[in-house]
Amino acid sequence: MPRRLGIRKLILIMGLLPVLTLSLGLSTYLMYSQIQELRNMMTARAKTSIEHLAIIAEHMLVSDHGESLQQIATAALEEQAVRAVGIYNAKLQRIAQAGPRSNLPDEQIVQGSATAQLYFEKDGLFILQPIFSPTEHDAAPLGWVGMQFNWQQLEIQQYQTLLIGTVFLICSIIICILLCSYINQLLTKDLNTLRQTVRRMATGPKNFHAHIPGNDEFSEIAEELNLLNNAQQNELQELQRNIEQSNTDLRETLETVEVQNIELDLARREAVNASRIKSEFLANTSHEIRTQLNGIIGFSNILLKSELEIRQREAIETINSSANSLLTIINDILDFSKLEAGKLVLDSAPVNLRELIEDTLQILAPGATDKSLELILTIQQGCPKTVLADALRLKQILTNLINNAIKFTQAGHILINVLSSDHNEQHAAVTIQVSDTGIGLSKEQQKKIFKDFAQADASITRQYGGTGLGLVIVKGLIEQMGGEIGIESELGQGTTFWFTINFPIAHNAIKLRDFTTLKNKSLELYDPSPLHANSLKMLFNSWGLVVRHYNNIDHVQADADYLVICVNNHDERAGNFITRLNSSAIILSPFTHDPDESDQHYYLSKPISHIKLFDALNRGVKAAPRSKASSYSNISILAVDDNPSNLHILDRFLSDLGVTTTSAKDGSEAVGQCTKQRFDLIFMDIQMPKMDGIETSRRIRANGLNRETPIIALSAYLSPENPLQLREAGINDYLSKPVTEHQLDELLHNYLVEPNQIEVPRPVDISQCLKLSKGRPALAAEMLGMLLECLLNSKNELIAAQQHNDLSSLTEVNHSLKGACCYTGTPILHWRVIELEKALENNEEINNAVVSVIAAIDELLQWQGEHELSVVFES
Repeated sequence: MPRRLGIRKLILIMGLLPVLTLSLGLSTYLMYSQIQELRNMMTARAKTSIEHLAIIAEHMLVSDHGESLQQIATAALEEQAVRAVGIYNAKLQRIAQAGPRSNLPDEQIVQGSATAQLYFEKDGLFILQPIFSPTEHDAAPLGWVGMQFNWQQLEIQQYQTLLIGTVFLICSIIICILLCSYINQLLTKDLNTLRQTVRRMATGPKNFHAHIPGNDEFSEIAEELNLLNNAQQNELQELQRNIEQSNTDLRETLETVEVQNIELDLARREAVNASRIKSEFLANTSHEIRTQLNGIIGFSNILLKSELEIRQREAIETINSSANSLLTIINDILDFSKLEAGKLVLDSAPVNLRELIEDTLQILAPGATDKSLELILTIQQGCPKTVLADALRLKQILTNLINNAIKFTQAGHILINVLSSDHNEQHAAVTIQVSDTGIGLSKEQQKKIFKDFAQADASITRQYGGTGLGLVIVKGLIEQMGGEIGIESELGQGTTFWFTINFPIAHNAIKLRDFTTLKNKSLELYDPSPLHANSLKMLFNSWGLVVRHYNNIDHVQADADYLVICVNNHDERAGNFITRLNSSAIILSPFTHDPDESDQHYYLSKPISHIKLFDALNRGVKAAPRSKASSYSNISILAVDDNPSNLHILDRFLSDLGVTTTSAKDGSEAVGQCTKQRFDLIFMDIQMPKMDGIETSRRIRANGLNRETPIIALSAYLSPENPLQLREAGINDYLSKPVTEHQLDELLHNYLVEPNQIEVPRPVDISQCLKLSKGRPALAAEMLGMLLECLLNSKNELIAAQQHNDLSSLTEVNHSLKGACCYTGTPILHWRVIELEKALENNEEINNAVVSVIAAIDELLQWQGEHELSVVFES
């Protein structure tokens, strides 16, 4: 928007502009008219003068008095403004000349012309006047008279005219400026008065009266402002009265609110205290109930293994089933309480997605097997293998969803599909879908499926049971992990639950297997189930195997490197084929199969573990059956618990596995036992009087005898309150009571091995390898294999550095070998490397130390050629 001009500027412009325009136009017109009039007068005077001269020269020219003509010409110069005079004959010959010759060429004279000819020059006028005979006017001219006039006088008069006009114009401008200044001064005074009045109305005191003398528009504006000021004063007084009244009311309201706030604060404190008491009550009640359930379930399992009458067994099975159902309800209520109170703490540790889902499926497999349901896992290409997550909570989510699918599916299959559509080097959005072929849900049922204590309808609650908290807990856990959950279903067409969580990718996770060892090997697969066969093919293809799939057992050729056969109880043709088969095969069955010594095949139960399947393929031979009674011989385990029944159950379970157990009733007794004896494994109760399990574990770790002993936490709580606190205390794993014999067997299998089963040469100490890997044979084998792979290159680098006397390279290679030896049981090489390090620091006997290291490397390379790692560490 263009800026407007002020009043003073407008007055100045409107007062000066017309006057200046008129004055300038009038002055220009008058000066032009005056100059033109002077010019015309000078021209007329010049014509008159030359006509008189022509008359005088006429008689002289007739009489041929040349001297007289010269005198006449000279006398004509006396005329004002005449510059030069020239007289010519009829032939244009110059007869007389006075003054300077004219600048006008003679040939410009128009011969035969009867009138005067005017030639205007830059600084004057040149006139040619013909001379005629007095008697013969119609004849040709007798001659010519030329006079040149000077405009100097004309120019002087022009300048005088311009000067007068300019003075007139300047005087007009000065008069206009003075008049405009006077008007502006008057306006400025009145405007300043009005401006000050308005400013005082806005910011200053209101008790004033604006006055502008006169009876014009500004005085009227001043009176209007006075009226406005009076009205404003009245409004302000009214507003002040209202504010005072409002302040009075507000003070009364604030006093009331303050009293209410005090009451609300007291109520909030009571509510917080009640919530804390409720949470503590739920936690303590859950702990006490789960402790007693541990005894009920544990002893019922022990009784079920003994000789019982039919009615007694049925009663014990009913007690066991009811206790497990009650345990599930307690777990749901406790988790719901934690989510509601916002006290659920999530852990973050490397988690292998396939292993976690496979473990969950194996736990839930019995329920699916009882209903002849097939559990299938497919992991799409591009999914990260290991992520940072809370493994316990993620397993809880999967357990709820898969258990629901099993509960509401009478026939068909349960498909778990894992995919990742958006991932980078740091994070991956992983989507897990759990699909079933069950009863399905309507649109209305789907809307309330995630509400508290809600199920599809009352009939479903009566038929299938449950608290209705499972999906609520799942939704809360997923949202706390920053993910989302959804459902897709049609009534009678099955249901698909899906959830997506953005996991950080774990790049430094240790690989326990080298799956590339099976690359380009051939495998024949018989599986009549298309979905299960597709799952296996995706797994085998990820390992680089070339797979040929058959859905008819008669088409199997058994000429590949490996043969995998999937069977069920009703597949008699597959059973007959296996019986006739000459070569060894891997048999996948929904039931556990205990082979005898003469059986050449390797049996795995579905759902399979990809680790066990890979080990079976990589080994290429069957696994000898393992006797539980002798698997853990010479193993010493410490069980710490303040509840005698829990200690008794743990002792009975472990004794069935062939393990001798030492018991401790509290933390102080456990610390005392650990100062006297080194144990292979410690089971530690968390909640104990005087000294809890966390403090007990810290003190045990501070003692040298059991600093490296695996400690397994046992607690009646469903999950640890703070997983990081357990790790900082040196606790390796966590089990929630009640524990089962299967869980104990798996733990012992993972953490303990028989140290005297295999004799090894001196360059490698197998027991030390297992100790450094926390009792994990696969990890020990992988770490030793990594060292053996780099030995030859290290040897060559040592030789080259020694030949060139390159101490820097020697130090670098030796440091790398020392780091590798720290995680493997290679005592000779480790000792030689330390000797070389000292020699390099002291700069003494370096060559001898290098030779010793190379000799130790040669011994290890020789040992590698004589042994197979997978067999050496096989438990």
